[in-house]
Amino acid sequence: MLPGDNRHTARVILCKPNQQIFLLNTQFDPEVGLGPRWITPGGGIDPGESIQQAALRELYEETGLKLSPEQLGEVVWQSQGRWDWGDGKNYHTYVDSFYLVDLELIGLNDFTLDNSGWTNDEHRDVIEHRWWDLTELKDSGESVGPPDLVSFLASHLQG
Repeated sequence: MLPGDNRHTARVILCKPNQQIFLLNTQFDPEVGLGPRWITPGGGIDPGESIQQAALRELYEETGLKLSPEQLGEVVWQSQGRWDWGDGKNYHTYVDSFYLVDLELIGLNDFTLDNSGWTNDEHRDVIEHRWWDLTELKDSGESVGPPDLVSFLASHLQG
C-alpha cells in the first residue's frame, strides 16, 4: 500500500447467537509501521468487482467459507477513516463496507478455518484467529480495526 492510497474493502462480520465474533489478529504491512489489530475477514475490492462479490471472494479466501449472495445479505454498515502510519508523516484512507452473517441462521454452528486460500502476505501478516465474546473484546484493550467496529457491534448486536 502506498502512502495516501484510498482503500475500499468488503468485510464480513461472522457471529454466533451468543454474541461471539470471529476475528483475525493481523499486522499492518511492514512499511506502515503499526502494531497488530483484530479485524474481520475481508479485503480490497478488485477492479470490476461489486462489494458483494469481493466480500464473498475474500471470505472464501480467508476462511474457506463459501456462501451464496443470499446468505451474505446486504451491507449493514460502512466505516471510513484514516490510518496514520508509524512514521508520523504518511497515511492511507479507507472505506470498509460490512456484511453481518449469523452462522446459526445459515445452518452452521461453527467452522474450522481453512487458510489454503491465503496469499503470502496473509501468511506473513495473520498472527492468530479466534472467536471473541463481545464484552471480552470491549474490555480487552486490544486494537481493533476499524476503531469504531466494537461500538457498532455493541449497538447492533445488543439492540
